[in-house]
Amino acid sequence: MSLRVLLATPYDLNVPGGVNRHVLGLLDALTARGVDARLVGPASADVLGHDPRVTVVGRVSTIPFNGAASRVPVDPRLLLPLRRLVRDFAPDVVHVQEPVSPLPSAALLWLAPRNALRVGTFHTYSETSRGYLWAWPWAQAVWSRLHARVAVSEPAREFATRYHRAAFEIIPNAIALPASPAPLRETAGPVSVLFLGRLDEPRKGFGVLVRALRRIEAEAPGLLTVTAIGRGAEGWRGETSGLPVSFGGEVTEPGLARVFEAADLVAVPSMGGESFGLVPLEAMAYRRPVVASGIFGYAWWMEGAARLVPPGDDAALAAALRELAGSPAQRADLSARGAEVARRYSWDVVVERWLALYQSAARGAAT
Repeated sequence: MSLRVLLATPYDLNVPGGVNRHVLGLLDALTARGVDARLVGPASADVLGHDPRVTVVGRVSTIPFNGAASRVPVDPRLLLPLRRLVRDFAPDVVHVQEPVSPLPSAALLWLAPRNALRVGTFHTYSETSRGYLWAWPWAQAVWSRLHARVAVSEPAREFATRYHRAAFEIIPNAIALPASPAPLRETAGPVSVLFLGRLDEPRKGFGVLVRALRRIEAEAPGLLTVTAIGRGAEGWRGETSGLPVSFGGEVTEPGLARVFEAADLVAVPSMGGESFGLVPLEAMAYRRPVVASGIFGYAWWMEGAARLVPPGDDAALAAALRELAGSPAQRADLSARGAEVARRYSWDVVVERWLALYQSAARGAAT
């Protein structure tokens, strides 16, 4: 396909968050379809192996937002390399993630060639609206630069339009499906529960899982174990002393298969602030049953393929984990239903929607 697409992310590419995993997946999916796709974003370290498709710009700073520590560039000196990249690559499409983020996303909307299609993907969801409300004039200016606005979920669309009414299309997050995931184990001993996420962010809910595990240990000791994968374990070692919890540190993309396939259940007890949820989707793709909080960002797409419990309710989480730990039949049922849902969110399916949007939006921009 004779198409040049410049993707951009405002987040540190050294940190494997949801937005970066999305845009890196889209980069690969477009490349596989014959598109000349490039990605630009900040990085605090070289983690991409000198991928010629990726250009790193900007020094990274840490800014708190929506219950997370966002690592974004604030150095205006990156405008020069951005301008040079746009001039040399001459993209047909400039597609930025989180367009309201000034650098490099919003900047590229002004630096884009006059004839380039400008697309923005909105990932954020929050139970409050203060960020967009305070940034009203800036957000309106960014809105006016876009030919197409896309949200990765219904919650993200609802958040983006709460104070800024505009037409949006929903194109969801996606994943690369594993070729042949290992079947569920036939467990004779404790059931292994996986937590995959940032342990040092309260909104991810690891504390809720610890409290639930403490309940289970008091009622049915030895029923299950918890493996926690992600940064921030240091703050939890004392809190989990005496509990069947092990910490595995952070995992890179190639290690995900090993992590998921070692699990019998996956717990995703997030407190909120999630617009979609790649971890539960990936667990389903690996045919692992999921117990998750029934937050808006999860419930809208899971379609009965996970056991949902109220966010923050450690008693309900403990009850769900106990029930599933004692029922291989229920785990197998959730495994099958989750795999069916995951197939609808594979990059092979979703990338076609992006290509169709680029073509449709380009026709609209030309009229």
